Amino acid sequence: MKSLTKINFTNIKTVGIRVDFNVPIDDNFLITDATRLLRAIETIEFVKKKDCKILLISHFGRPKERFDDKFSFHYLIDQFSKYLGLKLNLVTYENFMKKGLQDFKDSSQKLSLLENIRFFSGEKNNNKDFSKVITDHLDLYINEAFSVSHRSHASVDQMPKNIVSAPGLNFEKELLAIKEIKNSSKKKLAIIGGSKVSTKINTLLSLTKSCSNIFIGGAMANNFLKFQGIPVSSSLLEENSEKMISQIYTLSKKTECEIHLPLDVVLDNGQPITIDRLSLVEKFKILDLSDESMKLLNTLISRSETILWNGPMGMIEEPSFAKGSIKLANLLAETPNEVVIGGGDTLLAIKLANVSFQKYNFVSTAGGAFLEALEDNDLPGVKALNQDQ
Repeated sequence: MKSLTKINFTNIKTVGIRVDFNVPIDDNFLITDATRLLRAIETIEFVKKKDCKILLISHFGRPKERFDDKFSFHYLIDQFSKYLGLKLNLVTYENFMKKGLQDFKDSSQKLSLLENIRFFSGEKNNNKDFSKVITDHLDLYINEAFSVSHRSHASVDQMPKNIVSAPGLNFEKELLAIKEIKNSSKKKLAIIGGSKVSTKINTLLSLTKSCSNIFIGGAMANNFLKFQGIPVSSSLLEENSEKMISQIYTLSKKTECEIHLPLDVVLDNGQPITIDRLSLVEKFKILDLSDESMKLLNTLISRSETILWNGPMGMIEEPSFAKGSIKLANLLAETPNEVVIGGGDTLLAIKLANVSFQKYNFVSTAGGAFLEALEDNDLPGVKALNQDQ
């Protein structure tokens, strides 16, 4: 994989950059979190200084491979321009279907955004002919969308194979952060939350090989507590998770990785309770961590050199049950140890805590791709950039 900073731009005039502008919006199409936009600025500015014409490529939402007005960038492009501090020209769906990128090629405008790439059937099908309609007009292709690099889609997998390609500057940082977690000899702690064991089973198995300690929180912890014979009543559970949990414990014993569970929790009535007293309560739901669990986390954090956090510790959609995640965000912001944030809903927890991303060593904007990379999987988007060019 050739670093973007090592590319010779002498004969490069047009550049395609796969970005992730799949931003959250409210009912009025106003962007509620611009993190992903802001992460692309460094790469866009780097290429812009090379005096190249740039075509940005992104998806937005999950349209059904045809034009769908509610997923169109025409509602968002002015906001994109404002956040990026750069004027963007939209290559519309109609124009692209009639002329391909001919108008982009002929235009004097330096920065354009192609309409939602998932409007076109060739994207999800990873169609080579479709990909060449775009890359035949480019001299260089950059993937700055690590968050979708676990997808075998044309803009992730095929387009980088067609022409000279490179990872974006933030894409490289994502890879370096994952490499550090997997390969570093430092004492590591993984704090894993969320709801389903099945979506993170392979991540957890991989982490038991590289971490000294793993703390399981969020609704996922309910399954582990039940596995240990602790009553969880009406708390959210994943069916048939016992075999997966058994695998995790078996491997953790072999690798000498200690699995930690909450010591106390907050129930749906808002009351804290220690785990050993749950048997005294008739009907309840576990919705957050409480003080003793936070003390345990603080101890584990202080004993570790590198900490990975992925997934909220409670039902953060409800302010009453977001306190554990907010406290954890603050604990990690204050530690002098290295902290990597693993994207997904964890970003919402940090936002709720009103903590700057700068307080952590690295904050990933990827969710599924970050986890899959931790699992020792070769992501399609990474493999495509590793090709011989």
